[in-house]
Amino acid sequence: MTRITKGPGPMGVEELVETPDGRVLHTMVAGEGPDLVVLEAGLGFGGHYWAPVHERLARRVRVVAYDRAGLGDSSPDPHPRDLDRLEADLGVLLDAYPHRRLVLVGHSWGGPVVRLAAARRLDSARPITGVVLVDASDEHAPGYFARQAALGDAVQAATLPTLARVGLMRALIAVAARGLEPVHRRGLLDSSTTVAAARAAVEENRHVRPGLRALLDRPLPLPDVPVTVISGRRHGRLDAGLRRQLNRAHAVTAERHGGRLVFAERSGHLIPLSEPELIAREVLAMVEPAPEPA
Repeated sequence: MTRITKGPGPMGVEELVETPDGRVLHTMVAGEGPDLVVLEAGLGFGGHYWAPVHERLARRVRVVAYDRAGLGDSSPDPHPRDLDRLEADLGVLLDAYPHRRLVLVGHSWGGPVVRLAAARRLDSARPITGVVLVDASDEHAPGYFARQAALGDAVQAATLPTLARVGLMRALIAVAARGLEPVHRRGLLDSSTTVAAARAAVEENRHVRPGLRALLDRPLPLPDVPVTVISGRRHGRLDAGLRRQLNRAHAVTAERHGGRLVFAERSGHLIPLSEPELIAREVLAMVEPAPEPA
């Protein structure tokens, strides 16, 4: 795959990776070595969201974060942005960066994306070193299929582009991103709060429930792949039920993949911002196994 270097940026070298249909995906690459970690963000968030994790990992391995189609300098995609399409774009990036060992990390809606990518690489006899799911969207949580979720999606689809147009989307994401350093917060806001980014988020969100339903009906096997599921513990008064539901769902997913369940005790959903050191530690444990006892 063709990679075009833009130059240095706040998260390392910025590059554009060309897709087979002529679009480009904007990446941020740092670190060295033969091992590669690729970070897949949640719905509507650009790669700058990963900055605290990206920085910690780059000290030890090569790490890539990127903006999905329609965000930042990544081209919009005229095709439906379903789970298959998101996985195809991720696959382009994986092929663009040669590696010895590979760990995929997915937050929120990025979780199903990296699970599908890992399963498809295994199907084509390409190894995966590990998968880390960070408070991922999970098909075992029934709330995703509830009527209230569908109503919320309809409201979002009707309002999100307008919120972006008048600047309110930028204000809302600024609150969520207040823990980022100013340069990364600006990068996230610039890439994730445009009208094009809002439309991309609406289009992706349209496929979340069908994608989760497909995973429920046809589970993804990941034989012999280490899987760690990180699940947030904190919640507010209004989302306590949803948090308990997600914790249970994450436990089911960890068990079915024969993986580890790790609780982020200080975090709700935004673990990459509140406990980046936990994510980095779990990732590095997969590429740097603990030494044998003497």
